[in-house]
Amino acid sequence: MNPSPPSPLFLQGGHEMGQRIRDFEWASHPLGPPHQWPPALQMALSLCLNSSFPTAIYWGPELHLFYNDAWSVIPAERHPWALGRPARDVWSDIWSVVGPQLAHVIATGEGIAQFEQMLPMERGGVVRETWWNYSFTALRNADNSIGGVFNQGNEITHLVLARRQRQEELARLRGWFRQAPAPIALLRGPTHVFEIANDAYMALVGGRDLLGKSVKEALPEADEQGFVALLDKVYRTGRPYLAASSSIRLQRAPDQPREERVLDFIYQPVVDPVGRVDGIFVLVTDVTDRARAETALRLSNWQLAEERARLSATVEAEQRAQAALRRFNETLEAHVNLRTAQLERTVAEQVSIADRLRATFETSLLYQGFLDTNGTLLDANTTSLKSIQAKLSDVVGRPFWETPWFTSTPGLPEFTRQAVAMALGGQPVRRQLEANLPIGTRRFDYSLRPVYNERGEVIGVVPEAVDITDR
Repeated sequence: MNPSPPSPLFLQGGHEMGQRIRDFEWASHPLGPPHQWPPALQMALSLCLNSSFPTAIYWGPELHLFYNDAWSVIPAERHPWALGRPARDVWSDIWSVVGPQLAHVIATGEGIAQFEQMLPMERGGVVRETWWNYSFTALRNADNSIGGVFNQGNEITHLVLARRQRQEELARLRGWFRQAPAPIALLRGPTHVFEIANDAYMALVGGRDLLGKSVKEALPEADEQGFVALLDKVYRTGRPYLAASSSIRLQRAPDQPREERVLDFIYQPVVDPVGRVDGIFVLVTDVTDRARAETALRLSNWQLAEERARLSATVEAEQRAQAALRRFNETLEAHVNLRTAQLERTVAEQVSIADRLRATFETSLLYQGFLDTNGTLLDANTTSLKSIQAKLSDVVGRPFWETPWFTSTPGLPEFTRQAVAMALGGQPVRRQLEANLPIGTRRFDYSLRPVYNERGEVIGVVPEAVDITDR
């Protein structure tokens, strides 16, 4: 028996794909045995096999496919069947996109680079949205004719989807923050750039254009009065800053003098997953009216003291003044104590409001969730999940009316589907209903309310229910 001829030098190396190419029956293939291949293909294939970057080669009129180990994950279950196959057969699902691109490179010799290209690729028998950065470069023969295409690239689907998820989450948070009654803002980076500012905050500063600008740029008077320096300290140290009855002069309308306001506020540092400060959460309470009332009370107290001195000319007048003053002082002390308690509660509420925004969703008294604009369930709290003896992963991503809260009760899925449509149209829905759940038949005060973004657009729906069975 004659030993097999040694593999050509240009096919050496390449690990698994190098071995597959060396073992392939090229004699019966349209490209013929490797020693007959054009020098351009031999050189490109040697480079491909020994590259650690995902690399493929399409060669000949039918664009037969070669690729290295790093590229072998791209065709998924089509590997290793794809080796030596025409490109049109391998990529029939995305040929409408890559076919014209390859044809352009073959016809003109001009390379193509694609960034964040969406390819509807079939994987596991299902067409999936995939995203890619890749390039096509012409491979030329010795006579300068184009013999094939050199392809390098990598998949970025996880990056695109992660960015999309963060943008959707940010839009949802902006919708929640926008409707908060207290002025709220979120600043990012060491220059404190406005990323979020709700309607109440915008009203406080006169409706100025804030988003995307630093505090120093958007509110120069705040910098002049030392508030940017406070932000710098919070960002640098990671310690929150609380202020009560802090005076600031704000220009609340163009071409108007600055107006003095008295504010309680919190600068709360926001940390990234590795514990570094990357922003500051700002919560403000405008207490100008309260401060003016307290000033008036102090002035009134001074005036009463003057009256007491004036009436001290006679014992009888002195006694009357002292009695009146004692009564007033008692009232004033009670009022001051009340005001002090209110101030303490306000400061405590401001410190914990960020936690309450997150903790509210996990109340044990309320069934609550969040739906996107298609009526798909994106989130549900622990109380509602316990009622159907399910985990979040069992129901998330499903149309709300097809979840176990409704499917065991005749007529309830259709009612819920219609109610979701009404809420997505901007109309809140509320009624009492009875539902058959794994924990038994329960009666609920049930509502669906729309959630809006800063442009007034509905970005989702919050379903809420209170169990009133035992009432």
